[in-house]
Amino acid sequence: MCPRVSDKRERLLDAAKTLIHRQGFKQTTLADIAQESGVPLGNVYYYFKTKDEIAVAVIDEHIEQFRAATRELEQLEPDPRKRLVRFVRHAFERHEDIASHGCPVGSLSQELSKEATPLAHRMDGVMKAQIEWAGAQFKALGKRDAGDLGLELIARLQGVSLLANALKDCELIGRQLRRVEAWLREV
Repeated sequence: MCPRVSDKRERLLDAAKTLIHRQGFKQTTLADIAQESGVPLGNVYYYFKTKDEIAVAVIDEHIEQFRAATRELEQLEPDPRKRLVRFVRHAFERHEDIASHGCPVGSLSQELSKEATPLAHRMDGVMKAQIEWAGAQFKALGKRDAGDLGLELIARLQGVSLLANALKDCELIGRQLRRVEAWLREV
């Protein structure tokens, strides 16, 4: 079955997310994205005029996926502590991919932050949204230092992702996941 013409933008966006995660933003070309998506290069320009436009769409997709996931968590789980545990588990569902390529959000954030650009600023919003959401969960638990605890949780997750990727150690994620869950039960 041939894909519908209207899904070309989504195919381009999915390919861009995959390639940017695997090889980084700077290394990814529009031609790479076209090839990965199966969309002719000339058609890419209809949907995205520049590589930066694709990056904006990828960043916006990361934030929307995060917001959708946390909305779902809030609907399914009334207990903020259990929401945090489920969030952590969800973050590491793709542990083999994280060990191979790092965290999609953390890796892109780190790469873009090397230069003070609008893209870097936009990517900051993804990390800030995660920290704020985690802080709100700790606040719901009655923690006075909720913002700092939210920051600590996201720092732990990003640290585990970075080390698992640097060491190419998938098992490190499982071990550290258990430690983060134990920390969440104690906080």
